[in-house]
Amino acid sequence: MKVNKCSVIIILLLPVLIFGQAVTVRTDSGLDVVIGGEVELEFVDVEGKGGFANQDLTYNKVDNRSPHMRIDKAILGLRVNYSENLYYKFELRFGDKKANVDIHYARLRVPSYNTTFELGKNKPMVATKRRTEGLPLIGTAFWKGREYHLTSKTETQFGPLEVTGKLSFAMKRQFGTDDAAEDKSFSMLVYDDYNSKDGQTFEYGAAIGLKSYGLLAEGWYYTGELIDDYDWKTSLGFLPGYDDVVDAFDGEANDLTHYWYGGRLTWDINNIHLRGEYIDALDGLLPRNGYYVEGSYRINLKGEANVEPMVRYGVLNIERHPPALGDPDTWDRDMTTLSLLSRLNQNLSLKVEYYLLNEKTGGSILIDEDTGKEIDNTFVKDDQFLFQVKFEF
Repeated sequence: MKVNKCSVIIILLLPVLIFGQAVTVRTDSGLDVVIGGEVELEFVDVEGKGGFANQDLTYNKVDNRSPHMRIDKAILGLRVNYSENLYYKFELRFGDKKANVDIHYARLRVPSYNTTFELGKNKPMVATKRRTEGLPLIGTAFWKGREYHLTSKTETQFGPLEVTGKLSFAMKRQFGTDDAAEDKSFSMLVYDDYNSKDGQTFEYGAAIGLKSYGLLAEGWYYTGELIDDYDWKTSLGFLPGYDDVVDAFDGEANDLTHYWYGGRLTWDINNIHLRGEYIDALDGLLPRNGYYVEGSYRINLKGEANVEPMVRYGVLNIERHPPALGDPDTWDRDMTTLSLLSRLNQNLSLKVEYYLLNEKTGGSILIDEDTGKEIDNTFVKDDQFLFQVKFEF
């Protein structure tokens, strides 16, 4: 007898939805399985009016300026506890257009060495926990994409100073594109979610963290080689003007150089959060760099409820390569994020965010011969508004 997949999912989710929190069940083999997850329902609006009558005259056009709603993601997560120090976790991700296994990994804790090992698919070890729905530009570009890796994290204490050391061995993530915020019209060059490619290479990383009195300082370095030939030929090689970069710096088109490094300062004390981060990278002959600074203050309300206004300003630059009109992957960008984060209770939260984007497109100001109107191709109007309801269970 065939079993409908949707029915299986509903059966698994039913106790979770009824009780509104993660549920633990015991398998026939005696293992505890914790079931939980989240659903994000979003309303998105890009500045300006939509519709044919209001279509953009500029070369770069926003795909959809009309307000729209969507399920950004629905996550069903399961954690299998094998022992006090070993568990396996995986998350199934469902969206309006696709479903996939988002992350899955095993974690082993060795208490005698204060060390935790992780094996599987997850974000890089230097990624931060998401606070706003819109990530910093450099977060999207460098540490949002999932990778297959083996990592270790060792913690020790020297008086008031907490020291953390991390090591990583990973399958290198190929180049891809992703959105700066919620609108999907103008993508940017990123380290994408891992996908197997011919010529696959590896990436090696190390990081250190120092924490004392609420101040955390982190630094990291990753290195390896570009995927031959997907990264240097299919991705970099098709960027308009990359051949000119090769000629200008007397380089080789198949240069496989790959490294990225960065540092982050975070100060969390009482209800105040402050953070700054910088990343520099070189892939082939294409350097990229960027930074962001952010701050927030959490106002506690009755019970578990709170609101947290937050402001962030971030930059992502592509060096040696001028921006090319019609190819958003080559644009320099900066983005200001204004956000109001609100938690109503343990399982329900709201996010109201506005993204002010500034992209250097490489375009110029033209005059339409038919209408005599000015067409400004030096920038695009794509500031964005987001309202999100997040249900956790």
